[in-house]
Amino acid sequence: MSMPEQISRRLRHIRQQQGLTLKQVEIRSRGQWKAVVLGSYERGVRAISLAKAQQLCEFYGVPLISLFAEPASHEIGNFEQGLILDLRALRQQRELPDRFTHQIFDVAHWIASLRDDWNGEVLSLRKSDHETLMILTKKTRPELAQALMNRNLWLTKPNLV
Repeated sequence: MSMPEQISRRLRHIRQQQGLTLKQVEIRSRGQWKAVVLGSYERGVRAISLAKAQQLCEFYGVPLISLFAEPASHEIGNFEQGLILDLRALRQQRELPDRFTHQIFDVAHWIASLRDDWNGEVLSLRKSDHETLMILTKKTRPELAQALMNRNLWLTKPNLV
């Protein structure tokens, strides 16, 4: 696949991951991104400049490099049942002077980058992610679960013990 084709597919993939239609992007961007133009970029019938691609990535809240990387495999069998981070709550709490929340935010962003998961709402954590968080925060599984619950950063009861 050529680079322009890959970028076109990635643009569509990122928009769809965020659950947005072309028209919704136009509305949310207050007309900065016209649906017809964005659709042309996604179909590959219109070339997007690097500057425009950067602006669009900023609008979606994803790094520019995500347009050049192949999508990660999302095999359901690899997901650990249990903990789902609420990324909306995490973003709201990011400004608080809480080291733990900042650590969780950084790891969540890193995981989303690795998995190419930019839906921006929630993030399912695998067993290896739990272990990474435990090492980084220097907490046991029950302590990690409690800290996440205390901050309302989880959406389902963590299966960490």
